[in-house]
This record gives sequence, C-alpha cells and structure tokens, in this order.
Amino acid sequence: MKEIKFIDLFSGMGGIRIGFEQALKENNYISKCVFTSEIKKSAIEVLNKNFSHNIFNNDITKVQENDIPDFDYLLAGFPCQAFSYAGNRDGFADIRGTLFFDIERILKEKKPTGFILENVEGLVSHDKGRTLKTIISKLENLSYKVSWEVLDSKDFELAQSRRRIYIVGSVNKKPDINFMFQFNKPVNFIDIQEVGLKTEDSSFSKKLFSHFKPEELYGKAIKDKRGGNNNIHSWDFELKGSINRIQKNILNKLFKERRKKHWAEKIGIEWMDGMPLTLEQISEFCKIENLKELLDDLVSKGYLKFEYPKDKISIKNNDGKVIFRRVFNEDKPKG
Repeated sequence: MKEIKFIDLFSGMGGIRIGFEQALKENNYISKCVFTSEIKKSAIEVLNKNFSHNIFNNDITKVQENDIPDFDYLLAGFPCQAFSYAGNRDGFADIRGTLFFDIERILKEKKPTGFILENVEGLVSHDKGRTLKTIISKLENLSYKVSWEVLDSKDFELAQSRRRIYIVGSVNKKPDINFMFQFNKPVNFIDIQEVGLKTEDSSFSKKLFSHFKPEELYGKAIKDKRGGNNNIHSWDFELKGSINRIQKNILNKLFKERRKKHWAEKIGIEWMDGMPLTLEQISEFCKIENLKELLDDLVSKGYLKFEYPKDKISIKNNDGKVIFRRVFNEDKPKG
C-alpha cells in the first residue's frame, strides 16, 4: 500500500485530518501526518489526546519552510474570522486573513502534489469576490490546477447545516469536486438522536446540571458570546469557580457595556467589540461598594481578563499590501 504524507495547518481539533485519513483508508492508502500546527490552547489539548505528532508547532508564522518535512498534501482550515459573516469581514486587512500567505510560501517552497483548504462561505463574496479571486490566482501561479465549491454538511448525513468553501488543488489535473462527492444525503436530527443514555459523570456535567434541568438545555449553546436567550454563559453555572449573584449581574452588564462605542471615545482607541474597561468606568454602571474586590475575584477565576486596550495599526505585508492588526497600548490604563 502506498503511503501518503501530509501536513495539517490551523488544525483545530483535527476535523479535516480525520476526513482525509478516512478517505485514504477507504482507497487503500496509508496516511502519515508529518507536521501539525495549531495555536489555540484548548484545541491543542484535544489534538494531543487524539493524535500523536511527529512535529508540532503552535505558530506557523515563525516556521521556516525547511523545518517542515517533505509531504504530499497540505491540509489547512485557515482562520475564518476575517471572512466570516459573524466577524468584521476585514479579510486580508485582518492579520488572521493574511495567514493564507503562510500557506502560499509553504506550497511554493515544498511543492507538494496537492492541497485541501477550508474556510467559511463568506470568503466567496468577501470584497465582491476579489479576495477569493486573489487566493485562486496565487495558487494557480504556483502551477496548481484549482477548483472550489461550497459544501453543506447537511448534504452528507449530518443533521446540521454548516456551509463551508473547500478549495482543492493538484499539480496533475484539475480536481472535480462534484464528481468526488455524492450530494443530497440529508439526515434529520431525530434520526440520529440517542435517548435514555446515562449522563457522563464529569465535573462539567455536574456543574451544568446543578444549575439547569436537562429539559432547559434544548436549543441552548454554551459560550461566552452574544446569543440572546439561547446562550448559556460559563458564569451561569459557575464553570470556572463559585461566584455570587452580584458578580453574575456585573458580568452580564459588562458584557453589554464593553461593546458600546462611547467607551472607545473615552479610552481613546478605535472601537472594537469587548473593550477593556477600567474600575472607574465600570463603576459608572455598577454602583457597588466592594466592586474592585468582586472584579479581582472574577479575574482570578478566569471569567475576566485584566489587560491593556488595543490600538488598530497598519503595517505592510510581504506583498507590500497594507494590513491592520490590534496591538496592546501600554500607555493606556488596564481594564
């Protein structure tokens, strides 16, 4: 059996890798991941539990091409926030969007047989299609024959609609994505739902069920982001440590206040979601006697961060194009 070597960049928890390895196995190929890169701590923990790594890196921007072993295919779910409908959609003006150019330089130097890139559907229409056109052009300039398609997970026996663009390239012939996949195999959630199972006996589930009944969780998401009534925050069930009702109210108020534009004017920075507010600023909408003590406790338990505000600065990338990034302004007070 022939062995296929690959690298997995911006690997997240390894989803693209799992699909790639499964496809190779079904076609009687042996797969070997020779290099993995991921920067997010929580994702790295999952990767380490589920996979062994020949070489692991947590910042692809600092990797030299010659430090990467030779390989046949490059996999990359490169950061999507810069192109996402849920984000600001700054694209290549966002430092995360420029990480595509690290893919480009690695392909240029290592010259593998092919690649599979994945991103959010918003990449297709970003900057009226010019961003995607730039990406395709740069890949074709490296002598790859490139195809792309927006695929929806609901068409592949998954009870969830999740539309993503896949960009596939080969040095041999142009990939036919429509030929490679059988579409329209929908599955409803009720078809796969498992009922009557024993609840996992973990500290997470114990904390969750100490605050919520199972029937209260249907349709909910657990995340420290905006989401209205469908959101459960970590502090709602004291995931990171015990806090009182007053502290929960502080967090809920701060969550809404820190994205209001008038704070950017007071701080002296360009607006961004989640701006750090000082004790004095928080006290304007939280009239609590021991506010500092309560905030310090929330920071120590990880519900809040105590950091400098960030300025938006412009720099030029390797192509001479102006991009923007956020950097801490240590001349401003922490919040």
